[in-house]
Amino acid sequence: MKRSSSLPFVFFVLCAAAIGPGLGACASDAAKREPTGAGEAGGSGGVQQGGSGGMGGTTSPPPPTPPSDPPPHPDDTPVVVPLIDDPAPSPPSGCMGIDSSQPALISVSSDDSNSMASPAHVRDLLRLGLEPLPREVRTHEFLNYYTISYPASPPGQLTLFPELEAVADEPAQLHFQVALRSFDPIKPRKPMNLTFLVDTSGSMQGPGLARAKATLAAVASQLAAGDLVGVVTWGTANDVLLANHVAIGPNDPALLGVVNSLQANGGTDLASGLQKGYDLAEDNYAPGRINRVILITDGGANIGVTDGDRIATAAEDADKEGIYLLGVATGPALTHSDGILDPLTDKGRGAYVYLDSVEEASRMFADRFDETMDVAARSVSVEFTLPWYFKVHKFYGEEYETGEVRVDPQHLAPSDAMIFSQVLSACDAALINPADPVTIRAFWTTPITYTKQTTELTTTIGDLLAAQKKGLPKGQVIVAYAEALKQPSQKNLKEAHVLALAYDPELVDPEIAEIVSLIENHPQF
Repeated sequence: MKRSSSLPFVFFVLCAAAIGPGLGACASDAAKREPTGAGEAGGSGGVQQGGSGGMGGTTSPPPPTPPSDPPPHPDDTPVVVPLIDDPAPSPPSGCMGIDSSQPALISVSSDDSNSMASPAHVRDLLRLGLEPLPREVRTHEFLNYYTISYPASPPGQLTLFPELEAVADEPAQLHFQVALRSFDPIKPRKPMNLTFLVDTSGSMQGPGLARAKATLAAVASQLAAGDLVGVVTWGTANDVLLANHVAIGPNDPALLGVVNSLQANGGTDLASGLQKGYDLAEDNYAPGRINRVILITDGGANIGVTDGDRIATAAEDADKEGIYLLGVATGPALTHSDGILDPLTDKGRGAYVYLDSVEEASRMFADRFDETMDVAARSVSVEFTLPWYFKVHKFYGEEYETGEVRVDPQHLAPSDAMIFSQVLSACDAALINPADPVTIRAFWTTPITYTKQTTELTTTIGDLLAAQKKGLPKGQVIVAYAEALKQPSQKNLKEAHVLALAYDPELVDPEIAEIVSLIENHPQF
């Protein structure tokens, strides 16, 4: 290729590639830049034309013999660069290994909504000036026990309330609180089949038996005509004190008569007493009723089967048949142990409360009767579908799973809410997009007919961040209090104390006032 003929073509190609449609400018400029070969001949030709067009008639000398072509210069050889698509951008270093094509799927559980023994037991200890053991603090039960107000659902439905807030000084982290709110009790309520299993062993003598009697009396005040009631006492042996009894209404005299007759002595054969109670509950089982076994004990088992997991098997099997368990721990604080009742009620997906006084018995079984005794939705499981870059940084519930694996379902009471509290973390803060969707789904069944239901809500990160926070601020106070008890130090307790007072400076909310007082009573505060 001659140097004289290659340069104009290469320039034209490169110019066309850069300019696109404006090719005229390239052509014009190329013509101006033609320096050799034909251009030089044209220059001679100009002289020749001038000579031939002149009037003198003289003949121009013949053109000089052109020199031999020089060897091509390396710079004159056009380099062809293949056109390829831009490579996909590499993910941020913190996001390596995460599949950006799939959303993050998280399944969560905060236990049965009326499992709330831990905060009452902790309160009992703190009022004695004692420091709770970290293993005795279950943060999700604090969220169950203390009330975070959300609007009630329409009858027979559940409603989701998600809230999102940025974590101070942590641009990649967000507080994420989700409430699943039930409907308020429907009046008249469903009839009940209640079987009480009352521990009357020697260890119940004193506060334990007094609190057991207060529980039975409080439930008696809430009975409706037609409710079925049974009472089994157990210690060394089992005694059926009431069976197949049809209540005449509140304060049924037959039940109150049994209450007054209770006495404590002997050993504790929990497994045998539990089996006897379930047998009685099954004899009176009715599909149209709420069927509950209420186990009242100080939590000991020293006769017969004493292994908590083996004892729990009966509760797990009974729940499948719609017989719901309620564990009532009577204390006192220094001898109370979760070793039996926590696995028992957990396997049976049952409620679990602790009584630190006879007044607490009245509060839980009279003032909060529906919340403690009734069931609005059974087998509830909740899952979040989040943008791919999120993961759970901190979780304050009982358990969570990622992917398609779901946690064990739990039960939700009327006038109640399951509260799921967690901190989300993005693998890179720059990826958080306000337009990205967030979907929450709750799967549940009706407690009587077992009809499958789904409650679903889809929103965006931006809408959640911009929305008013109705329950999240109090939820943060409750979580901070519980977590400070798990990791007790003056710093953690002071921070929880400051947060509570910032939320409610005048201590108008009696629950916040209680939390502040209990923090101040902690030995390390």
